Amino acid sequence: MTKHFMKLLLLMVVLGAGSGLHAGESEVTPDARKVLKKASSDLLKQAQKAGFTTRLSVAGGMANNADHKIVDQAVGEAYFGRTRGPVMFLPERQIFRTPTKGAQFTGEIWRVLQATADGKKLDRLFAFPERVLLEASKKATKVEWLDSKVAPKIVKKEKAKGRTSVGGSEHEEKVFHRMRVTLPSEMALKYFIDMQNSGCLSGG
Repeated sequence: MTKHFMKLLLLMVVLGAGSGLHAGESEVTPDARKVLKKASSDLLKQAQKAGFTTRLSVAGGMANNADHKIVDQAVGEAYFGRTRGPVMFLPERQIFRTPTKGAQFTGEIWRVLQATADGKKLDRLFAFPERVLLEASKKATKVEWLDSKVAPKIVKKEKAKGRTSVGGSEHEEKVFHRMRVTLPSEMALKYFIDMQNSGCLSGG
């Protein structure tokens, strides 16, 4: 379940980083690993300059098929966060957090985020996207393009004649904007243990 979750999160981040390409830009299929590294770099710059928002839905539980479809759901969470530099703010939950610390306003007092069950679950399930992407770009064992769900872009190529353009032809440019990133098995085990320790798998 954890490796599948990581793939979904990475896919979402790559799309959000605006890494979509058209085949016509390079005449050949873009190098997926290079695109991943550029997306990681671009997202880090975006976080520092203007920030970005992230929405994440998590469905966790038991799966017994290769497609990871959940048959016994124990976790169902939805998160929305605004990241700027090293700080993330979750307005719906009144939470401020960094990669190592956090606090939640309960309506009366501020509480240390990691001291609450919800806070522990949040830390395990909702990682900082730019950090996940950076780690994946450095440690991925395999990076591959997935078939696009967007129709190819129709591009018209004009024929130049003197100072005017006449005639021309049309061709399709395949869109590359979905990829699968496979991480080392030891990383999947680490994330699985983190989730298990948080109580997420038991619904706690």
